[in-house]
Amino acid sequence: MVHSNNKFDVVLLADMTRGGDIGLRIRRELQALAGRGYRCALRHLPPGSRQTVSPDIQRCVREGLAMPVGAGGAISARLAIAYSPGVLSAPVDLGGLSAERVILVVDGPPSPKQMGYWFGFGVGPMSWAPTNRWVRARLEEFGFPVPLAEEDWRAIAAPCRPRPDLAPARLVPVLGRVSTNSAAQWPQTAEALDATYAAGAFDVWMHGGPPNDLRKEIGAASSWTILDPAEMSVERFIEAIDVLAYFPGVKSPELPEAAIVAAMVSGKPVILPERFRPHFGEGAIYAAPSEALSVAARILADAPALAALRDQAAEHCRWSNPQSAYLERIESLAGPPERSARAAPAAAAHDAAGGKSRALFVPASGIGLGHVARLLAIARRLDDAVEPVFASLGQAGDVIDAFGYRSEYIPSRSDTRAPLSEWDAWFRHDLGEVIDRYEPAVVVFDGNNPTPGLVQAVLAHGACRLVWVRRGMGPETPSPFLDNARFFDCVIEPGEYAAERDTGPTSRLRHEVVQVPPIRLLDDAELLSREDARREMGLAPDRPAVLVQPGSGANRDIVELTDRLVSDLRRFDGLQIIIAEWSNGAISLPHWPGTRRLRGFPISRHFNAFDFSVAAAGYNTFHEVIAHGLPTIFVANRHPSMDDQGARAEFAQDRGAAFDLKEQEMHLFPTLCRAMLTPEANAVLREGCAAFDRANGAAEAAAIVKRLAGVAP
Repeated sequence: MVHSNNKFDVVLLADMTRGGDIGLRIRRELQALAGRGYRCALRHLPPGSRQTVSPDIQRCVREGLAMPVGAGGAISARLAIAYSPGVLSAPVDLGGLSAERVILVVDGPPSPKQMGYWFGFGVGPMSWAPTNRWVRARLEEFGFPVPLAEEDWRAIAAPCRPRPDLAPARLVPVLGRVSTNSAAQWPQTAEALDATYAAGAFDVWMHGGPPNDLRKEIGAASSWTILDPAEMSVERFIEAIDVLAYFPGVKSPELPEAAIVAAMVSGKPVILPERFRPHFGEGAIYAAPSEALSVAARILADAPALAALRDQAAEHCRWSNPQSAYLERIESLAGPPERSARAAPAAAAHDAAGGKSRALFVPASGIGLGHVARLLAIARRLDDAVEPVFASLGQAGDVIDAFGYRSEYIPSRSDTRAPLSEWDAWFRHDLGEVIDRYEPAVVVFDGNNPTPGLVQAVLAHGACRLVWVRRGMGPETPSPFLDNARFFDCVIEPGEYAAERDTGPTSRLRHEVVQVPPIRLLDDAELLSREDARREMGLAPDRPAVLVQPGSGANRDIVELTDRLVSDLRRFDGLQIIIAEWSNGAISLPHWPGTRRLRGFPISRHFNAFDFSVAAAGYNTFHEVIAHGLPTIFVANRHPSMDDQGARAEFAQDRGAAFDLKEQEMHLFPTLCRAMLTPEANAVLREGCAAFDRANGAAEAAAIVKRLAGVAP
């Protein structure tokens, strides 16, 4: 049977912006309904809200599980399900909506006034379906002549994905809590809340914060991670935490049951007050609020007890919260679906990419093309099962396009010159649209500052993994966003030849990372031969040549530096001087008579043409010249805002692979050039370079990206 556009099997009504686990409850039900073949619609109540719809529900719409419908149109359904009707504080327009039956899924004590709104809508015959025994008792006290479902409307228990084993290691486990900011879902006093979620043994994450008046009085809150419900899907939150603890007000019947059973069936210990034992049985641990953290610590430390608890929780969920029971109830209320069961929703995004998973690469706008080059190196080594797409914060579209990849440009903060908070909010929105458009399985960021906008855009999307390619040897002042590593599914650290000299902030965080060998764009076999490279650049085959790579010029005067270098190099008769110029350099270099310019990307393709080079010691250049065996005089950029180029250059000199020339020692440059032009000295440096492991970490990093994208090795 073909449905008309305005006729549905089931329409779900709720405040789709409400916090707590309502989004996860609806998602689990829509997954079951769509999988069974029911045609579903979503209607947001109240209309016109400026808040953000639950990320879990947004994902349902993207996956085609349900169609969002607005107010005013004529819509009919065999069954309408209204969630949390007690939160409706004023009448809304439900004109045009009709249903053969209406179920009010009541999860908290409603008032007669609120129920009066619903009975006055005239949508269809209504009945109550409480979510637990405590709500049922409240409804029975009302004595309204409204049918009451015989069985509670339980949340469906379905596991979340496991946290990847590549995820950053934690020094302390994460204890999570999911709820709205309703006062009923929180302890009555700040003292009780502080005692329950005390800082120390756990990193406390809260999906939804306490009421404002209570939040102001909390002493421990400064150490908590309080997430706005729009920042992260509940499904993703349950995946990320190690244990869930929920302690509401003393008499509250409100339960984030969807979050609790998702944690239980996903193998996460759940700590609850004793009074909830009749509802969750042996699937949870019960304790006084002040004992919650110590109980959680003991169960996580006791592997046999933890395994037994996981088995008990899974068994409890199998009989108390099965999807089969939910579908039986729906069929008894609405009849069987009038179409066959649909394919798995994940196939839609897969098919949109031509049968491939997608990886979205997000290079930061840095000084030069280092971030872009590393991500291009990884993207080139993905096989045909993963399609790379780029969303660049730097103006590198031409470079990315030349490699044959689709790219989008998102202006960086430096491009817009906007305050960080304003730019980051806009960045989150724009990146979120790119993610929605391409539906990547994994987002890969290379940069120093993973801002909240980046993290939230991905975590709110729910489905895709998040990877940070985080270079070491950073400046002494750490990024203010370094702590955001805990939200990533993997942090890849490209190897450093000079790693033993790394004293930067990330050197103390190696427990968070997966280390790979140094990442380079090109392998040795991809470089032109000496003859071909010289022929392509128009260089004489029988005269020496030097490549000058002064860097981007963003924080030092490379015009003056290059002028000094060229002046000294001209002293050597017959020396061919080639100056490399970055396509996104901060300044345009003037022309020096008697020199040639090498533009384009990648410059390393022409390395074999040169007898030696003079270069800054940024990550990419440093590892390329050493791995490809090009003798180099490093003139490191030692500006305090830069990565530790000085340590790299000093290390290479100590290992006999290069010379380290400080800018205050430029008078020694001619002497070093003479050594470079001496075959014996040149050969010694080439041997020093050859002593390093030339493995290219790009292939290993690509394998990690493929694994997180769900592609089998």
